Amino acid sequence: MQLHDLDTIGEQLTAREKEQLEAWYAQKDAAEKSMLEAAQLPLPNLVALQNQVDIAIEQLTVGVQRLHQITQENKSLREEISEIKQQLIVPRSA
Repeated sequence: MQLHDLDTIGEQLTAREKEQLEAWYAQKDAAEKSMLEAAQLPLPNLVALQNQVDIAIEQLTVGVQRLHQITQENKSLREEISEIKQQLIVPRSA
């Protein structure tokens, strides 16, 4: 890693250091490739995950629509309550 740091700031490396750096890069590349290969999901799992995402999106859509409906109902109820309060406040003539 120290050789990498030196190389990235433009320091001159000896031939031996360059070999060591290239070997270190190769080791890091192999480790990264191995990790990426292990992390890849088989195609059926991807299809299943996409289906789960689609279901979740549909559920969210339905939930948002229901929330919008409830919000409108609450607004109507608040207006109705306000009208009733006004009727109670207005003095009745005898």
